[in-house]
Amino acid sequence: MPPSKSTRRWQRHPVDFPVQVAVTNGFSTIMVPGRGTELSEGGMELYAGLLLKPGDLLEVEFGIPHRLRMMAIVRYRDGYCFGLEFTAPLPSQ
Repeated sequence: MPPSKSTRRWQRHPVDFPVQVAVTNGFSTIMVPGRGTELSEGGMELYAGLLLKPGDLLEVEFGIPHRLRMMAIVRYRDGYCFGLEFTAPLPSQ
């Protein structure tokens, strides 16, 4: 049986780096450390100790090679593993 063709828009790359995740609940914003394990042009796989569900919005802050913040939406969840789709870069502070 031939291998199935990927339906993903962007190729995924294995990575292992720390990120900071900002989640706002309407009243306050909490920052939680996380770990990126796959990265593509359109999103990433994230491990973080958060209770998120598909459709939730969050900010992901990368510190390498320089500080970059991205807005993302949760598209998939399996325990504390999340599939994120990037929606827009955020201005640096």
